[in-house]
Amino acid sequence: MTERPGKPERHRRIIAELRANPTVRISDLADEFSVSTETVRRDIDDLSSQGLVNRTYGGAAATSMGREPAVHERGDTMVAERDRIARRAVTMIQPGDVVMVDAGSTTIRFAQRLAVEGIEATVITNALGVASALANTESIKVILAPGEYVGREHAVYGQETSDFLAGFHADHAIIGASGLTIEGVTDVDSHASWVKRAMLARAERRILLVDHGKFDHRSLQVVCPLGRLDILICDVTPPPALAENLRRAGVQVTLA
Repeated sequence: MTERPGKPERHRRIIAELRANPTVRISDLADEFSVSTETVRRDIDDLSSQGLVNRTYGGAAATSMGREPAVHERGDTMVAERDRIARRAVTMIQPGDVVMVDAGSTTIRFAQRLAVEGIEATVITNALGVASALANTESIKVILAPGEYVGREHAVYGQETSDFLAGFHADHAIIGASGLTIEGVTDVDSHASWVKRAMLARAERRILLVDHGKFDHRSLQVVCPLGRLDILICDVTPPPALAENLRRAGVQVTLA
Protein backbone atom coordinates (compact mmCIF):
# COMPACT_ATOMS: atom_id res chain seq x y z
CA MET A 1 0.00 0.00 0.00
CA THR A 2 1.36 3.41 -0.98
CA GLU A 3 2.05 5.65 1.99
CA ARG A 4 -0.05 8.79 2.09
CA PRO A 5 2.05 11.92 1.68
CA GLY A 6 2.27 14.24 4.69
CA LYS A 7 1.31 17.90 4.60
CA PRO A 8 4.71 19.30 3.50
CA GLU A 9 4.93 16.73 0.70
CA ARG A 10 1.36 17.45 -0.43
CA HIS A 11 2.16 21.17 -0.58
CA ARG A 12 5.30 20.49 -2.59
CA ARG A 13 3.44 18.30 -5.05
CA ILE A 14 0.56 20.77 -5.47
CA ILE A 15 3.01 23.53 -6.39
CA ALA A 16 4.92 21.18 -8.71
CA GLU A 17 1.68 20.18 -10.42
CA LEU A 18 0.81 23.84 -11.01
CA ARG A 19 4.16 24.39 -12.68
CA ALA A 20 3.14 21.79 -15.25
CA ASN A 21 -0.57 22.68 -15.51
CA PRO A 22 -2.26 26.08 -15.06
CA THR A 23 -5.02 24.64 -12.83
CA VAL A 24 -5.68 21.60 -10.63
CA ARG A 25 -8.90 20.19 -9.19
CA ILE A 26 -9.35 19.37 -5.52
CA SER A 27 -11.06 16.06 -6.30
CA ASP A 28 -8.16 14.94 -8.52
CA LEU A 29 -5.60 15.85 -5.87
CA ALA A 30 -7.60 14.05 -3.18
CA ASP A 31 -7.56 10.87 -5.29
CA GLU A 32 -3.85 11.23 -6.01
CA PHE A 33 -2.96 11.73 -2.33
CA SER A 34 -5.55 9.25 -0.97
CA VAL A 35 -6.92 11.90 1.39
CA SER A 36 -10.25 13.69 1.75
CA THR A 37 -11.24 16.67 -0.33
CA GLU A 38 -11.41 18.69 2.89
CA THR A 39 -7.74 17.95 3.56
CA VAL A 40 -6.77 19.15 0.08
CA ARG A 41 -8.98 22.20 0.47
CA ARG A 42 -7.12 23.13 3.66
CA ASP A 43 -3.80 22.56 1.86
CA ILE A 44 -4.83 24.96 -0.88
CA ASP A 45 -6.07 27.51 1.67
CA ASP A 46 -2.66 27.33 3.39
CA LEU A 47 -0.78 27.80 0.13
CA SER A 48 -3.13 30.59 -0.96
CA SER A 49 -2.56 32.48 2.31
CA GLN A 50 1.19 32.37 1.55
CA GLY A 51 0.61 33.73 -1.95
CA LEU A 52 1.89 30.53 -3.55
CA VAL A 53 -1.32 29.53 -5.38
CA ASN A 54 -4.60 31.17 -6.33
CA ARG A 55 -7.76 29.61 -4.89
CA THR A 56 -10.41 28.83 -7.53
CA TYR A 57 -13.83 27.24 -7.46
CA GLY A 58 -13.16 23.53 -7.02
CA GLY A 59 -9.39 23.79 -7.22
CA ALA A 60 -6.37 26.05 -7.52
CA ALA A 61 -4.51 27.98 -10.20
CA ALA A 62 -0.88 28.95 -10.59
CA THR A 63 0.03 32.30 -9.10
CA SER A 64 2.02 34.75 -11.19
CA MET A 65 4.39 35.51 -8.29
CA GLY A 66 7.09 33.28 -9.66
CA ARG A 67 6.30 33.37 -13.33
CA GLU A 68 5.27 35.84 -15.98
CA PRO A 69 4.20 35.56 -19.62
CA ALA A 70 6.84 36.28 -22.23
CA VAL A 71 7.32 39.93 -23.17
CA HIS A 72 5.48 39.58 -26.49
CA GLU A 73 2.49 38.01 -24.70
CA ARG A 74 2.35 40.80 -22.10
CA GLY A 75 2.34 43.34 -24.90
CA ASP A 76 -1.07 42.11 -26.01
CA THR A 77 -2.75 43.18 -22.75
CA MET A 78 -3.52 46.68 -21.39
CA VAL A 79 -2.56 48.06 -24.82
CA ALA A 80 -4.38 51.40 -24.52
CA GLU A 81 -3.19 51.87 -20.94
CA ARG A 82 0.44 51.14 -21.80
CA ASP A 83 0.28 53.53 -24.73
CA ARG A 84 -1.02 56.37 -22.55
CA ILE A 85 1.69 55.70 -19.98
CA ALA A 86 4.37 55.69 -22.69
CA ARG A 87 3.13 58.95 -24.19
CA ARG A 88 3.23 60.63 -20.78
CA ALA A 89 6.71 59.31 -20.04
CA VAL A 90 8.13 60.66 -23.29
CA THR A 91 7.07 64.20 -22.33
CA MET A 92 9.65 64.04 -19.52
CA ILE A 93 12.55 63.52 -21.93
CA GLN A 94 14.41 66.63 -23.12
CA PRO A 95 16.77 66.94 -26.11
CA GLY A 96 20.23 65.71 -25.18
CA ASP A 97 19.08 63.49 -22.31
CA VAL A 98 20.66 60.14 -21.53
CA VAL A 99 18.02 57.54 -20.69
CA MET A 100 18.44 54.02 -19.31
CA VAL A 101 15.54 51.75 -20.28
CA ASP A 102 15.06 48.20 -19.04
CA ALA A 103 13.23 45.29 -20.67
CA GLY A 104 9.46 45.01 -20.60
CA SER A 105 6.28 45.45 -22.59
CA THR A 106 5.58 48.96 -21.26
CA THR A 107 9.17 50.13 -21.72
CA ILE A 108 9.06 48.91 -25.33
CA ARG A 109 5.95 51.08 -25.79
CA PHE A 110 7.95 53.98 -24.36
CA ALA A 111 10.76 53.34 -26.87
CA GLN A 112 8.28 53.17 -29.75
CA ARG A 113 6.78 56.49 -28.70
CA LEU A 114 10.21 58.06 -28.27
CA ALA A 115 11.02 57.00 -31.83
CA VAL A 116 7.84 58.64 -33.12
CA GLU A 117 8.68 61.92 -31.38
CA GLY A 118 12.27 61.74 -32.62
CA ILE A 119 13.70 63.52 -29.59
CA GLU A 120 17.48 63.74 -29.69
CA ALA A 121 18.66 61.43 -26.93
CA THR A 122 20.99 58.60 -25.96
CA VAL A 123 19.30 55.39 -24.83
CA ILE A 124 21.19 52.74 -22.87
CA THR A 125 19.31 49.46 -22.63
CA ASN A 126 19.57 45.73 -22.02
CA ALA A 127 16.46 45.09 -24.14
CA LEU A 128 16.67 44.14 -27.79
CA GLY A 129 13.02 45.14 -28.17
CA VAL A 130 13.83 48.66 -27.02
CA ALA A 131 16.89 48.86 -29.29
CA SER A 132 14.88 47.58 -32.26
CA ALA A 133 12.15 50.16 -31.70
CA LEU A 134 14.76 52.93 -31.91
CA ALA A 135 16.96 51.41 -34.62
CA ASN A 136 15.84 53.63 -37.50
CA THR A 137 15.63 56.90 -35.56
CA GLU A 138 18.69 58.93 -36.54
CA SER A 139 18.27 61.41 -33.67
CA ILE A 140 18.57 58.67 -31.04
CA LYS A 141 21.84 56.95 -30.19
CA VAL A 142 21.36 53.44 -28.83
CA ILE A 143 23.89 51.71 -26.56
CA LEU A 144 23.09 48.03 -26.03
CA ALA A 145 24.45 46.34 -22.91
CA PRO A 146 26.20 42.96 -23.14
CA GLY A 147 25.12 39.90 -21.20
CA GLU A 148 23.40 36.53 -21.34
CA TYR A 149 20.48 36.54 -23.77
CA VAL A 150 17.08 35.44 -22.45
CA GLY A 151 14.71 34.73 -25.33
CA ARG A 152 11.38 35.08 -23.50
CA GLU A 153 12.33 38.62 -22.46
CA HIS A 154 14.23 39.46 -25.67
CA ALA A 155 16.91 40.98 -23.43
CA VAL A 156 20.29 40.37 -21.80
CA TYR A 157 21.02 39.93 -18.10
CA GLY A 158 23.79 38.99 -15.70
CA GLN A 159 26.80 40.41 -13.90
CA GLU A 160 28.31 41.60 -17.16
CA THR A 161 25.16 43.62 -17.84
CA SER A 162 25.12 45.25 -14.39
CA ASP A 163 28.85 46.03 -14.54
CA PHE A 164 28.42 47.63 -17.96
CA LEU A 165 25.57 49.85 -16.78
CA ALA A 166 27.64 50.96 -13.78
CA GLY A 167 30.02 52.68 -16.20
CA PHE A 168 27.45 55.26 -17.34
CA HIS A 169 25.56 58.21 -15.96
CA ALA A 170 21.95 58.84 -17.02
CA ASP A 171 19.47 61.66 -16.64
CA HIS A 172 16.60 59.18 -16.35
CA ALA A 173 16.07 55.51 -15.57
CA ILE A 174 12.83 54.23 -17.10
CA ILE A 175 11.85 50.84 -15.69
CA GLY A 176 8.84 48.57 -15.60
CA ALA A 177 7.89 45.99 -12.97
CA SER A 178 5.80 42.92 -12.30
CA GLY A 179 4.16 44.55 -9.31
CA LEU A 180 4.00 47.53 -6.98
CA THR A 181 3.13 47.18 -3.28
CA ILE A 182 3.60 49.22 -0.12
CA GLU A 183 6.91 47.36 0.26
CA GLY A 184 8.14 48.67 -3.07
CA VAL A 185 8.74 47.64 -6.67
CA THR A 186 8.58 43.87 -7.23
CA ASP A 187 9.62 41.57 -10.04
CA VAL A 188 9.39 37.85 -10.81
CA ASP A 189 13.00 37.53 -11.94
CA SER A 190 16.15 38.08 -9.88
CA HIS A 191 18.33 38.82 -12.92
CA ALA A 192 15.88 41.48 -14.10
CA SER A 193 15.76 42.93 -10.59
CA TRP A 194 19.53 43.43 -10.54
CA VAL A 195 19.46 45.23 -13.89
CA LYS A 196 16.70 47.55 -12.63
CA ARG A 197 18.75 48.31 -9.51
CA ALA A 198 21.83 49.03 -11.61
CA MET A 199 19.87 51.50 -13.74
CA LEU A 200 18.25 53.19 -10.75
CA ALA A 201 21.68 53.62 -9.15
CA ARG A 202 23.08 55.48 -12.18
CA ALA A 203 20.21 57.90 -12.89
CA GLU A 204 19.38 61.38 -11.62
CA ARG A 205 15.65 60.77 -12.00
CA ARG A 206 14.07 57.34 -11.47
CA ILE A 207 10.76 56.67 -13.21
CA LEU A 208 8.54 53.60 -12.90
CA LEU A 209 5.96 52.80 -15.59
CA VAL A 210 3.14 50.45 -14.52
CA ASP A 211 -0.52 49.94 -15.35
CA HIS A 212 -3.18 49.43 -12.67
CA GLY A 213 -2.93 45.63 -13.00
CA LYS A 214 0.40 45.83 -11.13
CA PHE A 215 -0.99 47.60 -8.05
CA ASP A 216 -0.73 45.54 -4.84
CA HIS A 217 0.73 42.65 -6.84
CA ARG A 218 3.51 40.84 -4.99
CA SER A 219 6.16 39.13 -7.08
CA LEU A 220 9.14 37.02 -6.14
CA GLN A 221 11.59 39.78 -5.31
CA VAL A 222 11.48 43.35 -4.02
CA VAL A 223 13.56 45.41 -6.43
CA CYS A 224 13.65 48.53 -4.26
CA PRO A 225 11.58 50.41 -1.67
CA LEU A 226 9.15 53.10 -2.80
CA GLY A 227 11.52 55.83 -1.66
CA ARG A 228 14.03 54.79 -4.33
CA LEU A 229 11.62 56.13 -6.97
CA ASP A 230 11.10 59.74 -8.00
CA ILE A 231 8.11 59.37 -10.32
CA LEU A 232 5.39 56.78 -10.89
CA ILE A 233 3.52 57.02 -14.18
CA CYS A 234 0.32 54.95 -14.20
CA ASP A 235 -3.11 54.92 -15.82
CA VAL A 236 -5.33 55.25 -12.72
CA THR A 237 -4.93 56.45 -9.13
CA PRO A 238 -3.33 53.76 -6.93
CA PRO A 239 -5.44 52.18 -4.15
CA PRO A 240 -5.63 54.30 -0.95
CA ALA A 241 -3.02 52.45 1.13
CA LEU A 242 -0.53 52.31 -1.73
CA ALA A 243 -1.19 55.95 -2.63
CA GLU A 244 -0.56 57.03 0.96
CA ASN A 245 2.71 55.10 1.13
CA LEU A 246 3.83 56.61 -2.16
CA ARG A 247 3.05 60.08 -0.80
CA ARG A 248 5.03 59.41 2.39
CA ALA A 249 7.95 58.14 0.31
CA GLY A 250 7.98 61.36 -1.72
CA VAL A 251 7.08 59.69 -5.01
CA GLN A 252 5.37 61.91 -7.56
CA VAL A 253 2.36 60.04 -8.99
CA THR A 254 1.56 61.09 -12.55
CA LEU A 255 -1.60 59.84 -14.25
CA ALA A 256 -1.52 59.14 -17.96
